[in-house]
Amino acid sequence: MEEIHVYLTGRLGNQLFQYAFARNLQKQYGGKIVCNTFDLDHRSEKSKVADEKFSYAMAGFNLDSNVVLEDEAMPWYADFCSPAIKVIKHMAPRQYFDFMAKRGYLMWQRSDYVSIPRLESNKVYAWGWWQDVRYFHDVQKELSDEIVPVTAPLNENQYIYDAAGDEESVCISIRCGNYFNPTVKKLLYVCTPQYFYDSIDCISKRLAHPKFIVFTDDIDWVKDNLKFENNYPQYDFIYERGCDTVEEKIRMMSMCSHFIISNSTFSWWAQFLSKNDDKIVIAPDRWFVNGRRIGLYMDGWTLVPAGQ
Repeated sequence: MEEIHVYLTGRLGNQLFQYAFARNLQKQYGGKIVCNTFDLDHRSEKSKVADEKFSYAMAGFNLDSNVVLEDEAMPWYADFCSPAIKVIKHMAPRQYFDFMAKRGYLMWQRSDYVSIPRLESNKVYAWGWWQDVRYFHDVQKELSDEIVPVTAPLNENQYIYDAAGDEESVCISIRCGNYFNPTVKKLLYVCTPQYFYDSIDCISKRLAHPKFIVFTDDIDWVKDNLKFENNYPQYDFIYERGCDTVEEKIRMMSMCSHFIISNSTFSWWAQFLSKNDDKIVIAPDRWFVNGRRIGLYMDGWTLVPAGQ
């Protein structure tokens, strides 16, 4: 195989899953990874569920040595935004996937897993979320070694790094932002304040002296609404500054020993990149409000009931 073109959508967490999928194909077939930024550059600002224009977010990681970028629209028959394809993917998603896969296009924008057939094309084009560990099971070590920031840690965050180095440090990742958008909230808002309280109670039974480090995209909202210090005066809560790059932030998060995550791809990658073999990961028992399954749950996780 000469080239693997992967269509990027969303923020860093989503983009990393799309890269991981391409990286797994690369290990199987060889070839160059080409990241397509057309959606990020030309469509994301028009999204009704995004709170900002998305952009290529992986430039600050070592993986950049493995990829090149392109900004090209997909042909209409392989474009999920095409009116005709929108109907087809809704009415017959698997039939469309099988038909296109034979022609070198892997088109699967769903959360359920689809088996990838043997590929014969010299060039392959992939468009999907690919949020299932089975899509990149064989390159987990490579991903852990490659998704590493190329920049040095910031001195301003030394207080976070010092705390994260504690063997009982706990990263609490709280997703706000567009999860409060009415459309997105109906789909993904499961991590209520009660979920985080129950998760803290759960992990506190397993750690003698937990030190909680809070990461979020809305620090003021978290402080005003969750009031961790009032509810748990016996514990220390440390907050990120809220102004760091995504690579600096995910490095701080992944250095923690244990994790309370949200149903967020960014949260997921933070715990995945942790080097602690004995980490505790607390996660919501549902990723979607309607209970729809997703293949991101990993062995050994502790699941806490999510809110209604």
